[in-house]
Amino acid sequence: MAEDSGAILRHISSLKDMLDKVNEEIEQNIQKTREIESEIVKHSETEKLYLDKESELMKEVSIAEFELNGLIQVAVAERDIFKVTEGNLKLRKVSLSGVTKRFSDKMEKFINESKGFQANMLGGSSEDLVLLLKEKHSLEDESENLKMKIDTIHSSSKEYIAEILDEVNTENSMNITRIGIALNI
Repeated sequence: MAEDSGAILRHISSLKDMLDKVNEEIEQNIQKTREIESEIVKHSETEKLYLDKESELMKEVSIAEFELNGLIQVAVAERDIFKVTEGNLKLRKVSLSGVTKRFSDKMEKFINESKGFQANMLGGSSEDLVLLLKEKHSLEDESENLKMKIDTIHSSSKEYIAEILDEVNTENSMNITRIGIALNI
């Protein structure tokens, strides 16, 4: 029995060694589990950061899409306005072309009528025109002579009136002096 107890003790000792190894492995597994949990927490935080970034990027994408849609609508409206303006411009060009044509036609008609009028005036009555021009020059000369005579008369009148006023002033002065002398007597 002593041998049996020794074998049992050895067996117990070997089981204890195995139990220590299992406990050591369990301890290592617990440590690894803690490390894995720590990594999971880190990855969860990283995942949360990525989700936040993704959410922010999605928000920016939505804003950019909204702005792009607005710009597209503005571009469409501007294009429509441009087409309308272009149509108006074409109409105005056509209208201007018509006005220019009418103006050109009227100008040509006026020039032709003027030439006809000049031909009629000069052709039929060139002698009358020459006489009228001579009479005009004669009247202008006579008018100039009359102006000179009027200026001369005006100038003479001023001098004559100035002389009369000077004589009246002198005579008045003498009369005042005589009255003063007569009053002092």
